[in-house]
Amino acid sequence: MAALDLLRAQALAYDDRPMKTFFQFASNAVPLLARLLLCVAFLPSGWHHAMNWTEFQGTEAQRLRELGVASAVTHVANETTVQLKDEPKPTSPAEFTAVLQARSLHELTLEFDAKGMPRPFIAAWTISVIELLGGAMLLIGLFSRIWAAGIAFWAIALFGLSGLIQNGLWNDLWTTTAAARASTLGLLTIATLALGIVFKGAGSFSLDAMIFRRGAGKDGGGKSDGK
Repeated sequence: MAALDLLRAQALAYDDRPMKTFFQFASNAVPLLARLLLCVAFLPSGWHHAMNWTEFQGTEAQRLRELGVASAVTHVANETTVQLKDEPKPTSPAEFTAVLQARSLHELTLEFDAKGMPRPFIAAWTISVIELLGGAMLLIGLFSRIWAAGIAFWAIALFGLSGLIQNGLWNDLWTTTAAARASTLGLLTIATLALGIVFKGAGSFSLDAMIFRRGAGKDGGGKSDGK
């Protein structure tokens, strides 16, 4: 009995607070790392689509005009914008190619149009906003569940746009071609990380936890600790 009492006393005296602190830190560090990775994956792409400009030529420029995309600058390809009096004007369609300068997000517009999507420029703007603002908001952890849901949807949609589903998703996972396998695993990883934030929240290292915390809630994203 004395030995049992001694063991019980030692068990009660054992302080497991450092271990609990470590696990609590790890449980919040994982969502933080997931948010950082999603930000790195989408913020540069969103900046390119929304802020940069691309010159579209030939059939691409013609199709964008048919879709109602206005050009910021229109000029003649391989020619100066100022036509000199003595300079001969182009006489054939091959010599005169209109260039449409528009935001780079219309690269997505052309992809969506090729898939038969109605009003593809609206979808292109939507995706650009999700990439740009979603990546930034996930970085600071504000409204993380909403933006993570949008990014998860876009990552899953990329399977269809990239043709991975048609080519066989399972086969790409086992292919020896590095590019195909990396693309497939990359999209699966992004979708998994985003869905993890949707279901578990942004963690304590986020503005969600600071703003929407209830009492001692520690999982972020406006969710209480269940009490």
